[in-house]
Amino acid sequence: MKKFTEYLISQETTQRKDTLWYTAGSLSNALFSMLLSLAVTRILGASWAGIFAIAWAAAQLMQSVGWFSMRQFQVSDVEEQFEFRDYFSSKLLTSGAMLIGGLLYGMAYGYSRQKLGLTFLFCCFMTADVFADVFSGFFQHKNKLHLAGKSYVVRVWMSFAVILVILMTIRSLTAAFTAALAVSAVWLAVFDLPLAKCLDLVRIQFRWKKQKELFGECIPLFLGSFLLIFIMNISKNGINTYLSDEVQACYNIIFMPSSVVNMFSMFVCVPLYGHVAVAWHNREERRFLGLVRNMLLYIIALTAVVLAGGYLLGIPVLSLISGLDLRPYKAALMVLLAAGGLYGMIMILSYCITVMRRQKVTLVIYGAVAAGVQAASGPWIRLHGVMGAVELYLAAMGMICLAFVAVCVYYLKKMPGSQRDRRV
Repeated sequence: MKKFTEYLISQETTQRKDTLWYTAGSLSNALFSMLLSLAVTRILGASWAGIFAIAWAAAQLMQSVGWFSMRQFQVSDVEEQFEFRDYFSSKLLTSGAMLIGGLLYGMAYGYSRQKLGLTFLFCCFMTADVFADVFSGFFQHKNKLHLAGKSYVVRVWMSFAVILVILMTIRSLTAAFTAALAVSAVWLAVFDLPLAKCLDLVRIQFRWKKQKELFGECIPLFLGSFLLIFIMNISKNGINTYLSDEVQACYNIIFMPSSVVNMFSMFVCVPLYGHVAVAWHNREERRFLGLVRNMLLYIIALTAVVLAGGYLLGIPVLSLISGLDLRPYKAALMVLLAAGGLYGMIMILSYCITVMRRQKVTLVIYGAVAAGVQAASGPWIRLHGVMGAVELYLAAMGMICLAFVAVCVYYLKKMPGSQRDRRV
Protein backbone atom coordinates (compact mmCIF):
# COMPACT_ATOMS: atom_id res chain seq x y z
CA MET A 1 0.00 0.00 0.00
CA LYS A 2 2.89 2.35 0.76
CA LYS A 3 4.30 1.90 -2.75
CA PHE A 4 0.87 2.62 -4.25
CA THR A 5 0.59 5.79 -2.17
CA GLU A 6 4.06 6.94 -3.24
CA TYR A 7 3.15 6.20 -6.87
CA LEU A 8 0.02 8.36 -6.66
CA ILE A 9 1.97 11.22 -5.07
CA SER A 10 4.71 11.03 -7.69
CA GLN A 11 2.29 11.29 -10.63
CA GLU A 12 2.55 14.48 -12.64
CA THR A 13 -0.22 16.98 -11.92
CA THR A 14 -1.82 18.76 -14.86
CA GLN A 15 -4.68 21.24 -15.09
CA ARG A 16 -6.55 18.82 -17.34
CA LYS A 17 -6.18 15.94 -14.90
CA ASP A 18 -7.27 18.08 -11.95
CA THR A 19 -10.30 19.39 -13.85
CA LEU A 20 -11.31 15.94 -15.08
CA TRP A 21 -11.18 14.29 -11.66
CA TYR A 22 -12.69 17.31 -9.85
CA THR A 23 -15.63 17.24 -12.27
CA ALA A 24 -16.02 13.48 -11.82
CA GLY A 25 -15.98 13.84 -8.04
CA SER A 26 -18.46 16.74 -8.10
CA LEU A 27 -20.81 14.83 -10.39
CA SER A 28 -20.59 11.76 -8.17
CA ASN A 29 -21.56 13.83 -5.13
CA ALA A 30 -24.43 15.50 -6.97
CA LEU A 31 -25.79 12.23 -8.33
CA PHE A 32 -25.46 10.41 -5.01
CA SER A 33 -28.33 12.21 -3.27
CA MET A 34 -30.61 11.99 -6.30
CA LEU A 35 -30.01 8.29 -6.93
CA LEU A 36 -30.30 7.59 -3.21
CA SER A 37 -33.73 9.24 -3.05
CA LEU A 38 -34.91 7.25 -6.05
CA ALA A 39 -33.54 3.99 -4.62
CA VAL A 40 -35.27 4.49 -1.27
CA THR A 41 -38.54 5.38 -3.04
CA ARG A 42 -38.45 2.35 -5.34
CA ILE A 43 -37.37 -0.16 -2.70
CA LEU A 44 -39.09 1.01 0.50
CA GLY A 45 -42.10 2.87 -0.89
CA ALA A 46 -43.49 6.41 -0.62
CA SER A 47 -44.01 6.49 3.15
CA TRP A 48 -40.41 5.55 3.96
CA ALA A 49 -39.19 7.81 1.17
CA GLY A 50 -40.92 10.75 2.85
CA ILE A 51 -39.32 9.91 6.19
CA PHE A 52 -35.93 9.59 4.48
CA ALA A 53 -36.38 12.92 2.65
CA ILE A 54 -36.98 15.06 5.74
CA ALA A 55 -34.21 13.38 7.78
CA TRP A 56 -31.76 13.67 4.86
CA ALA A 57 -32.62 17.36 4.37
CA ALA A 58 -31.96 18.06 8.07
CA ALA A 59 -28.64 16.20 7.91
CA GLN A 60 -27.59 18.18 4.82
CA LEU A 61 -28.27 21.40 6.69
CA MET A 62 -26.13 20.16 9.57
CA GLN A 63 -23.44 19.12 7.12
CA SER A 64 -22.90 22.82 6.43
CA VAL A 65 -22.04 23.11 10.14
CA GLY A 66 -19.48 20.34 9.73
CA TRP A 67 -17.93 21.99 6.68
CA PHE A 68 -18.14 25.49 8.20
CA SER A 69 -17.21 26.86 4.75
CA MET A 70 -13.52 26.31 5.56
CA ARG A 71 -12.71 24.82 2.16
CA GLN A 72 -12.59 28.19 0.37
CA PHE A 73 -10.36 29.70 3.05
CA GLN A 74 -8.11 26.63 3.27
CA VAL A 75 -7.48 26.56 -0.47
CA SER A 76 -6.75 30.31 -0.63
CA ASP A 77 -4.44 30.23 2.44
CA VAL A 78 -1.33 30.65 0.27
CA GLU A 79 0.68 32.24 3.10
CA GLU A 80 -0.23 29.30 5.36
CA GLN A 81 -1.74 31.44 8.08
CA PHE A 82 -2.99 28.12 9.48
CA GLU A 83 -1.39 24.69 9.32
CA PHE A 84 -3.11 21.50 8.26
CA ARG A 85 -3.29 20.37 11.89
CA ASP A 86 -5.46 23.43 12.60
CA TYR A 87 -7.88 22.64 9.77
CA PHE A 88 -7.91 18.92 10.60
CA SER A 89 -8.48 19.42 14.33
CA SER A 90 -11.26 21.92 13.67
CA LYS A 91 -13.27 19.17 11.99
CA LEU A 92 -13.55 17.29 15.28
CA LEU A 93 -15.21 20.38 16.75
CA THR A 94 -17.51 21.03 13.79
CA SER A 95 -18.46 17.35 13.52
CA GLY A 96 -19.47 17.30 17.18
CA ALA A 97 -21.52 20.46 16.67
CA MET A 98 -23.07 18.88 13.59
CA LEU A 99 -24.26 15.80 15.52
CA ILE A 100 -25.65 17.81 18.42
CA GLY A 101 -27.22 20.30 16.02
CA GLY A 102 -29.01 17.53 14.15
CA LEU A 103 -30.73 16.39 17.33
CA LEU A 104 -31.64 19.92 18.42
CA TYR A 105 -32.94 20.83 14.98
CA GLY A 106 -35.12 17.71 14.78
CA MET A 107 -36.55 18.30 18.25
CA ALA A 108 -37.24 21.96 17.45
CA TYR A 109 -39.33 20.92 14.44
CA GLY A 110 -41.14 18.16 16.32
CA TYR A 111 -39.63 15.19 14.49
CA SER A 112 -40.88 11.78 15.56
CA ARG A 113 -38.42 9.50 17.37
CA GLN A 114 -37.93 7.55 14.14
CA LYS A 115 -37.12 10.67 12.09
CA LEU A 116 -34.88 12.02 14.84
CA GLY A 117 -32.92 8.77 14.98
CA LEU A 118 -32.45 8.74 11.20
CA THR A 119 -31.38 12.39 11.21
CA PHE A 120 -28.67 11.59 13.76
CA LEU A 121 -27.56 8.52 11.76
CA PHE A 122 -27.37 10.54 8.53
CA CYS A 123 -25.35 13.21 10.33
CA CYS A 124 -22.95 10.49 11.48
CA PHE A 125 -22.69 9.25 7.89
CA MET A 126 -21.94 12.78 6.64
CA THR A 127 -19.04 13.23 9.05
CA ALA A 128 -17.08 11.22 6.47
CA ASP A 129 -17.80 14.00 3.96
CA VAL A 130 -16.65 16.58 6.49
CA PHE A 131 -13.22 14.95 6.83
CA ALA A 132 -13.08 14.20 3.10
CA ASP A 133 -13.60 17.93 2.52
CA VAL A 134 -10.60 18.93 4.66
CA PHE A 135 -8.41 16.36 2.88
CA SER A 136 -9.71 17.63 -0.46
CA GLY A 137 -8.84 21.22 0.43
CA PHE A 138 -5.39 20.07 1.53
CA PHE A 139 -4.75 18.22 -1.74
CA GLN A 140 -5.91 21.25 -3.74
CA HIS A 141 -3.64 23.49 -1.68
CA LYS A 142 -0.74 21.16 -2.55
CA ASN A 143 -1.70 21.21 -6.27
CA LYS A 144 -2.90 17.59 -6.13
CA LEU A 145 -6.62 18.15 -6.66
CA HIS A 146 -6.92 15.04 -8.82
CA LEU A 147 -6.25 12.92 -5.72
CA ALA A 148 -9.34 14.40 -4.05
CA GLY A 149 -11.44 13.72 -7.14
CA LYS A 150 -10.30 10.08 -7.30
CA SER A 151 -11.06 9.60 -3.62
CA TYR A 152 -14.54 11.09 -3.95
CA VAL A 153 -15.43 8.93 -6.96
CA VAL A 154 -14.42 5.66 -5.31
CA ARG A 155 -15.83 6.47 -1.85
CA VAL A 156 -19.19 7.76 -3.11
CA TRP A 157 -19.90 4.83 -5.40
CA MET A 158 -18.70 2.24 -2.88
CA SER A 159 -21.04 3.78 -0.30
CA PHE A 160 -23.93 3.84 -2.76
CA ALA A 161 -23.36 0.19 -3.72
CA VAL A 162 -23.33 -0.88 -0.06
CA ILE A 163 -26.52 1.07 0.70
CA LEU A 164 -28.27 -0.31 -2.37
CA VAL A 165 -27.37 -3.95 -1.63
CA ILE A 166 -28.49 -3.74 2.01
CA LEU A 167 -31.73 -1.93 1.13
CA MET A 168 -32.54 -4.63 -1.44
CA THR A 169 -31.73 -7.49 0.91
CA ILE A 170 -32.78 -6.56 4.45
CA ARG A 171 -34.65 -3.29 3.67
CA SER A 172 -33.17 -1.35 6.58
CA LEU A 173 -32.04 2.27 6.35
CA THR A 174 -30.25 1.96 9.69
CA ALA A 175 -28.19 -1.05 8.61
CA ALA A 176 -27.50 0.45 5.18
CA PHE A 177 -26.12 3.75 6.42
CA THR A 178 -24.22 2.21 9.32
CA ALA A 179 -22.42 -0.04 6.85
CA ALA A 180 -21.83 2.86 4.44
CA LEU A 181 -20.34 4.95 7.26
CA ALA A 182 -17.92 2.12 8.03
CA VAL A 183 -16.94 1.83 4.35
CA SER A 184 -16.37 5.59 4.06
CA ALA A 185 -14.30 5.73 7.24
CA VAL A 186 -12.11 2.81 6.14
CA TRP A 187 -11.57 4.40 2.71
CA LEU A 188 -10.48 7.71 4.23
CA ALA A 189 -8.12 5.83 6.56
CA VAL A 190 -6.47 3.77 3.81
CA PHE A 191 -6.47 6.33 0.96
CA ASP A 192 -6.73 9.99 1.98
CA LEU A 193 -4.84 9.81 5.27
CA PRO A 194 -1.71 8.04 3.93
CA LEU A 195 -1.58 10.44 0.96
CA ALA A 196 -1.83 13.44 3.28
CA LYS A 197 0.93 12.01 5.49
CA CYS A 198 3.21 11.83 2.47
CA LEU A 199 2.74 15.56 1.89
CA ASP A 200 2.67 16.93 5.43
CA LEU A 201 2.52 16.03 9.10
CA VAL A 202 -1.00 14.96 10.02
CA ARG A 203 -1.90 15.18 13.68
CA ILE A 204 -4.67 16.33 15.99
CA GLN A 205 -3.56 19.33 18.02
CA PHE A 206 -5.87 22.03 19.33
CA ARG A 207 -4.03 25.33 19.25
CA TRP A 208 -6.94 27.26 20.68
CA LYS A 209 -5.77 30.70 19.63
CA LYS A 210 -5.45 29.48 16.06
CA GLN A 211 -8.83 27.75 16.24
CA LYS A 212 -10.45 30.98 17.38
CA GLU A 213 -8.84 32.88 14.50
CA LEU A 214 -9.82 30.20 11.97
CA PHE A 215 -13.46 30.11 13.00
CA GLY A 216 -13.52 33.91 13.06
CA GLU A 217 -12.29 34.05 9.46
CA CYS A 218 -14.84 31.50 8.22
CA ILE A 219 -17.99 32.41 10.15
CA PRO A 220 -19.40 34.94 7.64
CA LEU A 221 -19.16 32.41 4.80
CA PHE A 222 -20.58 29.67 7.02
CA LEU A 223 -23.60 31.70 8.14
CA GLY A 224 -24.45 32.54 4.54
CA SER A 225 -24.25 28.91 3.48
CA PHE A 226 -26.24 27.71 6.50
CA LEU A 227 -29.02 30.27 6.03
CA LEU A 228 -29.38 29.49 2.33
CA ILE A 229 -29.79 25.76 2.97
CA PHE A 230 -32.14 26.56 5.88
CA ILE A 231 -34.31 28.60 3.49
CA MET A 232 -34.38 25.68 1.04
CA ASN A 233 -35.54 23.38 3.85
CA ILE A 234 -38.39 25.57 5.10
CA SER A 235 -40.86 24.16 2.59
CA LYS A 236 -39.85 20.58 3.42
CA ASN A 237 -40.34 21.23 7.12
CA GLY A 238 -43.76 22.74 6.41
CA ILE A 239 -44.78 19.65 4.47
CA ASN A 240 -43.48 17.45 7.31
CA THR A 241 -45.61 19.39 9.81
CA TYR A 242 -48.87 19.83 7.89
CA LEU A 243 -48.93 17.14 5.16
CA SER A 244 -48.07 13.44 4.93
CA ASP A 245 -44.87 11.44 4.43
CA GLU A 246 -46.21 10.30 1.05
CA VAL A 247 -46.56 13.93 -0.07
CA GLN A 248 -43.05 14.60 1.24
CA ALA A 249 -41.76 11.77 -0.96
CA CYS A 250 -43.45 13.24 -4.04
CA TYR A 251 -42.11 16.72 -3.25
CA ASN A 252 -38.60 15.33 -2.82
CA ILE A 253 -38.72 13.66 -6.25
CA ILE A 254 -39.94 16.75 -8.11
CA PHE A 255 -37.46 18.91 -6.18
CA MET A 256 -34.45 16.94 -7.47
CA PRO A 257 -34.38 18.38 -11.04
CA SER A 258 -34.25 21.92 -9.65
CA SER A 259 -30.54 21.39 -8.91
CA VAL A 260 -29.76 20.53 -12.54
CA VAL A 261 -29.36 24.17 -13.60
CA ASN A 262 -26.89 24.96 -10.82
CA MET A 263 -24.97 21.71 -11.33
CA PHE A 264 -24.39 22.25 -15.05
CA SER A 265 -23.83 25.99 -14.69
CA MET A 266 -20.93 25.38 -12.32
CA PHE A 267 -18.99 23.49 -14.99
CA VAL A 268 -19.04 26.60 -17.18
CA CYS A 269 -19.04 29.37 -14.60
CA VAL A 270 -16.56 28.18 -11.94
CA PRO A 271 -13.58 28.32 -14.38
CA LEU A 272 -14.50 31.98 -15.05
CA TYR A 273 -14.54 32.95 -11.38
CA GLY A 274 -10.83 33.72 -11.34
CA HIS A 275 -11.23 36.09 -14.30
CA VAL A 276 -14.10 37.84 -12.54
CA ALA A 277 -11.93 38.39 -9.45
CA VAL A 278 -9.03 39.73 -11.53
CA ALA A 279 -11.33 42.10 -13.44
CA TRP A 280 -12.70 43.53 -10.20
CA HIS A 281 -9.25 43.79 -8.64
CA ASN A 282 -7.94 45.66 -11.71
CA ARG A 283 -11.02 47.94 -11.78
CA GLU A 284 -11.90 46.73 -15.30
CA GLU A 285 -15.59 47.57 -15.12
CA ARG A 286 -16.51 46.62 -18.69
CA ARG A 287 -14.74 43.25 -18.49
CA PHE A 288 -16.27 42.54 -15.08
CA LEU A 289 -19.76 43.37 -16.37
CA GLY A 290 -19.21 41.35 -19.53
CA LEU A 291 -18.16 38.23 -17.65
CA VAL A 292 -21.03 38.45 -15.17
CA ARG A 293 -23.56 39.20 -17.92
CA ASN A 294 -22.43 36.21 -19.98
CA MET A 295 -22.70 33.87 -16.99
CA LEU A 296 -26.18 35.13 -16.12
CA LEU A 297 -27.33 34.83 -19.74
CA TYR A 298 -26.02 31.26 -19.77
CA ILE A 299 -28.05 30.50 -16.64
CA ILE A 300 -31.18 32.01 -18.21
CA ALA A 301 -30.72 30.00 -21.42
CA LEU A 302 -30.05 26.81 -19.47
CA THR A 303 -33.12 27.42 -17.32
CA ALA A 304 -35.26 27.87 -20.44
CA VAL A 305 -34.03 24.53 -21.81
CA VAL A 306 -34.66 22.80 -18.48
CA LEU A 307 -38.17 24.32 -18.25
CA ALA A 308 -39.01 23.10 -21.75
CA GLY A 309 -37.68 19.63 -21.00
CA GLY A 310 -39.49 19.57 -17.68
CA TYR A 311 -42.78 20.58 -19.26
CA LEU A 312 -42.60 17.91 -21.95
CA LEU A 313 -40.84 15.02 -20.20
CA GLY A 314 -40.44 15.85 -16.51
CA ILE A 315 -43.46 14.20 -14.94
CA PRO A 316 -43.53 11.06 -17.16
CA VAL A 317 -39.81 10.41 -16.59
CA LEU A 318 -39.88 11.13 -12.85
CA SER A 319 -43.00 8.96 -12.43
CA LEU A 320 -41.33 6.12 -14.31
CA ILE A 321 -38.08 6.12 -12.36
CA SER A 322 -39.66 6.74 -8.95
CA GLY A 323 -42.69 4.45 -9.29
CA LEU A 324 -44.95 7.27 -7.97
CA ASP A 325 -47.89 8.92 -9.70
CA LEU A 326 -46.65 12.50 -10.02
CA ARG A 327 -49.21 13.78 -12.54
CA PRO A 328 -50.85 16.14 -9.97
CA TYR A 329 -47.49 17.84 -9.41
CA LYS A 330 -46.69 19.15 -12.92
CA ALA A 331 -47.31 22.80 -12.03
CA ALA A 332 -45.26 22.41 -8.85
CA LEU A 333 -42.38 20.92 -10.87
CA MET A 334 -42.34 23.91 -13.24
CA VAL A 335 -42.26 26.36 -10.31
CA LEU A 336 -39.36 24.44 -8.74
CA LEU A 337 -37.41 24.43 -12.01
CA ALA A 338 -37.83 28.21 -12.29
CA ALA A 339 -36.65 28.55 -8.68
CA GLY A 340 -33.65 26.37 -9.55
CA GLY A 341 -32.69 28.85 -12.26
CA LEU A 342 -32.86 31.69 -9.74
CA TYR A 343 -30.70 29.65 -7.36
CA GLY A 344 -28.06 29.32 -10.09
CA MET A 345 -28.08 33.09 -10.55
CA ILE A 346 -27.79 33.58 -6.79
CA MET A 347 -24.60 31.50 -6.73
CA ILE A 348 -22.99 33.74 -9.36
CA LEU A 349 -24.15 36.97 -7.74
CA SER A 350 -23.00 35.72 -4.34
CA TYR A 351 -19.53 35.14 -5.74
CA CYS A 352 -19.52 38.66 -7.20
CA ILE A 353 -20.45 40.11 -3.82
CA THR A 354 -17.65 38.07 -2.20
CA VAL A 355 -15.18 39.41 -4.78
CA MET A 356 -16.35 42.90 -3.82
CA ARG A 357 -15.65 41.91 -0.20
CA ARG A 358 -19.20 42.78 0.84
CA GLN A 359 -20.26 39.26 1.86
CA LYS A 360 -21.55 40.43 5.23
CA VAL A 361 -24.41 42.14 3.38
CA THR A 362 -25.58 38.73 2.18
CA LEU A 363 -26.09 37.62 5.78
CA VAL A 364 -28.61 40.41 6.32
CA ILE A 365 -30.47 39.41 3.14
CA TYR A 366 -30.46 35.70 3.96
CA GLY A 367 -31.55 36.36 7.53
CA ALA A 368 -34.43 38.65 6.51
CA VAL A 369 -35.70 36.24 3.84
CA ALA A 370 -35.38 33.24 6.18
CA ALA A 371 -37.40 34.99 8.90
CA GLY A 372 -40.10 36.10 6.46
CA VAL A 373 -40.50 32.75 4.70
CA GLN A 374 -40.46 30.83 7.99
CA ALA A 375 -43.24 33.06 9.36
CA ALA A 376 -45.34 32.61 6.22
CA SER A 377 -44.74 28.87 5.77
CA GLY A 378 -47.30 27.55 8.26
CA PRO A 379 -50.43 29.37 7.10
CA TRP A 380 -49.46 29.29 3.41
CA ILE A 381 -48.75 25.53 3.28
CA ARG A 382 -51.87 24.74 5.32
CA LEU A 383 -53.91 26.76 2.82
CA HIS A 384 -52.27 25.75 -0.48
CA GLY A 385 -50.54 22.42 0.21
CA VAL A 386 -47.62 21.49 -2.06
CA MET A 387 -48.20 24.47 -4.34
CA GLY A 388 -47.89 26.69 -1.30
CA ALA A 389 -44.54 25.05 -0.48
CA VAL A 390 -43.12 25.55 -3.97
CA GLU A 391 -44.46 29.11 -4.17
CA LEU A 392 -42.64 29.92 -0.93
CA TYR A 393 -39.42 28.49 -2.33
CA LEU A 394 -39.77 30.50 -5.56
CA ALA A 395 -40.55 33.68 -3.61
CA ALA A 396 -37.50 33.16 -1.39
CA MET A 397 -35.16 32.64 -4.36
CA GLY A 398 -36.69 35.61 -6.17
CA MET A 399 -36.26 37.96 -3.21
CA ILE A 400 -32.64 36.89 -2.64
CA CYS A 401 -31.81 37.21 -6.35
CA LEU A 402 -33.29 40.72 -6.64
CA ALA A 403 -31.56 41.85 -3.44
CA PHE A 404 -28.20 40.50 -4.68
CA VAL A 405 -28.63 42.31 -8.01
CA ALA A 406 -29.28 45.54 -6.12
CA VAL A 407 -26.17 45.03 -3.97
CA CYS A 408 -23.99 44.33 -7.02
CA VAL A 409 -25.29 47.40 -8.87
CA TYR A 410 -24.82 49.61 -5.82
CA TYR A 411 -21.20 48.62 -5.19
CA LEU A 412 -20.37 48.56 -8.89
CA LYS A 413 -21.33 52.23 -9.06
CA LYS A 414 -18.95 52.86 -6.15
CA MET A 415 -16.05 50.97 -7.77
CA PRO A 416 -13.00 53.19 -7.18
CA GLY A 417 -10.89 53.99 -10.23
CA SER A 418 -13.40 52.31 -12.58
CA GLN A 419 -13.97 53.20 -16.20
CA ARG A 420 -17.07 55.08 -15.09
CA ASP A 421 -14.98 57.24 -12.76
CA ARG A 422 -12.52 58.00 -15.55
CA ARG A 423 -15.30 59.11 -17.92
CA VAL A 424 -16.65 61.62 -15.39
